[in-house]
Amino acid sequence: MSTFSPKIIRYKALDSTNREAFRLDEKGSLSEGTVVLAESQLAGRGQGSTYWESAPGLNLTFSLVLRPVFLPPAQQFLLNQTIALGIRDSLSTFLFPERVSIKWPNDIYCRRGKISGTLIENRIMGHRFDLCVAGIGINVNQEVFTSDAPNPISLRNLTGKQFEPEEVLQRCLDAIGQWYEELRSEVIQKIQKTYLEHLMGLNKCMRFRAAQETFAGVITGVDLYGRLQILCENQQLQTFDIKEVQLLL
Repeated sequence: MSTFSPKIIRYKALDSTNREAFRLDEKGSLSEGTVVLAESQLAGRGQGSTYWESAPGLNLTFSLVLRPVFLPPAQQFLLNQTIALGIRDSLSTFLFPERVSIKWPNDIYCRRGKISGTLIENRIMGHRFDLCVAGIGINVNQEVFTSDAPNPISLRNLTGKQFEPEEVLQRCLDAIGQWYEELRSEVIQKIQKTYLEHLMGLNKCMRFRAAQETFAGVITGVDLYGRLQILCENQQLQTFDIKEVQLLL
């Protein structure tokens, strides 16, 4: 049973479920756990200027509305970790758990293919949280991807099976809800520790690109603000914000 007992608002097509969630909230406060879901998303966004490809009716594109008023805005990266852990746990029930990982900051990968991405947009009023909208895309039954997005893969690609999107959605909401309750209960160390346990490339020598240069380094962790910490080949520890560095697979 979902922690949120969510209300699901369904659409055939939308420009963006995140945009629609904010539009609906302007008309009246959305309750925590509300889900805005579209069979077809015409302008789905990823981090920065990236585009999320999803064939109509084959995948999941939805936004989850949260109101983490209990969380200090300075700790908002905990929301990324919480949501990423929930999605990872839910997809692991369909896949190979030991091969499902989190690619910083919150993409979900399996066998070096990207199966899920999340765009989190927060609204902070003064010194307190007001609203968090987590736009989530999960590749469920799509078999062919035509965009230039890197490494897309679906549950069907990985298993050869057809999945019921509603079941995938419910497992995802249940798992996010469980981790969200941990966050609400201030079990922060558990969230941070488990996130690192599933973080792709942790304590391994990997290749990265930053400022048009490629270099080798080892991911040593993530700081409180969500910045990636990399021990570079010159033995200097550097910190990178989102979109400042790319892990090369």
